[in-house]
Amino acid sequence: MSRKSRNVIVIGAMFLFGVCSCSKDQPIIEKIGTPLKIFVATDTHLLSNNLVSKEGKYTKDKLTSDGRVQEYDYQILESLINVINEEKPSFFIITGDLTFNGEKYSHYELVSLLSKIDSQTKVLVIPGNHDVYNTKAFTYVNENIIYTDSITDEEFKDIYKDYGYQNAISYDLNSLSYIYELDDKTLALMLDTNLFEFNYEFGDNFISGYLDEETLVWIENNLKKAQEENKKVISFSHHNLITHNELFDSMYTLQNNQELLSLFSKYDVKLNFSGHLHIKNNQKIEVDNKTIYDISNGSLLDYGNRYTELKVYNNCYEISSKKYQIIVEGIEDFNKYSFDVFHSKFYDKQKLYFEKKYESKGLDLLDISSKINCYYFDGDYLKIKSLLKENRSLKRFMNSKKFEEKYIKSLIDVDYVDQNKIDIYF
Repeated sequence: MSRKSRNVIVIGAMFLFGVCSCSKDQPIIEKIGTPLKIFVATDTHLLSNNLVSKEGKYTKDKLTSDGRVQEYDYQILESLINVINEEKPSFFIITGDLTFNGEKYSHYELVSLLSKIDSQTKVLVIPGNHDVYNTKAFTYVNENIIYTDSITDEEFKDIYKDYGYQNAISYDLNSLSYIYELDDKTLALMLDTNLFEFNYEFGDNFISGYLDEETLVWIENNLKKAQEENKKVISFSHHNLITHNELFDSMYTLQNNQELLSLFSKYDVKLNFSGHLHIKNNQKIEVDNKTIYDISNGSLLDYGNRYTELKVYNNCYEISSKKYQIIVEGIEDFNKYSFDVFHSKFYDKQKLYFEKKYESKGLDLLDISSKINCYYFDGDYLKIKSLLKENRSLKRFMNSKKFEEKYIKSLIDVDYVDQNKIDIYF
């Protein structure tokens, strides 16, 4: 069965404005060996400056309503590249949605930026649902929206040949998935989980993720070989391996995730990194008495603006999500700027509804809900806990049947554990 003929349930597109909890305190155990250091980021959504007017109706800050600081996409990535060149991790991995909407020029601009990373850090990428065969690749110039070139899957492989594809040790013939050797003991399983080959046929961009039967066979063959050679495998995908919020399952969790989870359990793959949701959240699941983790990283462009550092020890994965100094001319505190943008975009969209629905309580409820939304995306559940403690009467109301906002309820019905650090022992 070819990738084109796969039998899937295709679900339309929308963007999540928030989504669960995980992870208890980890035991303190000595970590053995010199770690392999890897930086992981996701959803860079770079939009070439050549495709957008600097003023008028379609400036970058007006193109999204989901909280992203799209107007500073270059500066955010350039600042991270400065950190990479200072700290010199062995690898920098981006788990998809590299571009705004798959514009060819945006891909070339991203490669230009990535070329500034010093050679001691190897860069690996996989595509996200935005990156290939995108039907909404536009230019935004002179008050007009005009189609521009997107790219094919073969063009993606060629554009990013120096960023994983050229030196991979195994390729899947039915997708843009590949295997990369991180060191002599560790392999990266780089998964293309997208359905973008259906975009032109159906005239829309598909959000959902799925793995072909042939791709699953290719995965199993490689996992079996890795197990025989006593090598660890770390997986990277755009779509989530495990559901991070029950309200946002069908378009964000891999449709046939149970098949992949079964393979991971069989061949002892403990860890997957994903993106797509734009939130920082850790989840785990037991499959045949094996614990498997999915680490959902937040978009570089959403509040928090974090990358994740993975240290691979002989007996442990140490995972910590980190903020860094983002340098933007004219903005002294970028973290505050990003928080204010994220807060205001959610607040402004909901203001009339909350005023009408909850009358005198409405704007107070909306303000605290908007702050909770910010902290949720950033994975800082302890701040959510503290905020609710400071607003006990509003918390009681939010927990009552009178407060009908299922999304906000899902953000406060969590284990109050910081999502930005977790240790996974073998």
